[in-house]
Amino acid sequence: MADERALNFLNSLDAKDQRVIKAKLKILRDIPYPGSDGDKEKLHTNKKRESYRLHIARTFTVIYNISSAEKLVYITHIMPIEKAHRRYGRI
Repeated sequence: MADERALNFLNSLDAKDQRVIKAKLKILRDIPYPGSDGDKEKLHTNKKRESYRLHIARTFTVIYNISSAEKLVYITHIMPIEKAHRRYGRI
């Protein structure tokens, strides 16, 4: 599942970027939690839900939540990596 804003951003991108992002998002179906690959990381936020981020091709970041009860990944944001870093105080 994905937030409408995330889908709108994805649809605004050129076809190549859309293909790259969609291919990477398919991985979340099977392996949503961070592991040794380094592309996924748990975010330390003050919200009730645990949020995670996925870097894609050093260009984009996907922010998502995992509902283990429903076995569902919910995409909340897709954005340029620079915007994500500013948003989460990494720069």
